[in-house]
Amino acid sequence: MERDARYPDYIGISDVSTTSFEQMRVEGYFEGQPSLMFDEPEGFDIGDPPELQGRSRGWTPVHAQLCALASCTSITITVVARDQGFRYQDLRTDIRSLIDIRGFFFDLHLQPKYEQINFDLFVKTREKTERVKELARETDRRCPQIGLFRMAKIPMVMSWYREGSKRPLFVDRFHIGRGRTPEERLIEKRKKADAT
Repeated sequence: MERDARYPDYIGISDVSTTSFEQMRVEGYFEGQPSLMFDEPEGFDIGDPPELQGRSRGWTPVHAQLCALASCTSITITVVARDQGFRYQDLRTDIRSLIDIRGFFFDLHLQPKYEQINFDLFVKTREKTERVKELARETDRRCPQIGLFRMAKIPMVMSWYREGSKRPLFVDRFHIGRGRTPEERLIEKRKKADAT
């Protein structure tokens, strides 16, 4: 991150540029680094206009955003673990987003939106569950990407696992009330539609 004398010293600046090419291909750059290519999958059925068909030559912007969330969280965990004296050998994450795309493709009066993000974190550690919870709470507070998703009020389920375990140590739910999650409601809606 760069600094700029126009801002306070605690403001970090990240500049990214993009170039758009034919159809749905966009290439992103930042100084001194290889570019990242974005492209929607080839043949993705989006209705009219039919010329908007990607070729699967790169990442979709949604995948890049999810990767940014996972990467930023992983880096924040490393910093928080160091500060807390938390010991771990490995960290792995899996993220799945559920997005209502009707407003992008089919029903233009709707706003496309994330229905839910499932963010699973697998930590290889011998630390006690309470220490993992402390790590999670401080990571949530300090991670800019988690903060971005939370400020956007995107429903998210973060499940923290001890590596090798099938049951989470604990689960945090953000912007999801009590009861069923948006994902569970979507599954139920599909089952009802299939039954009719």
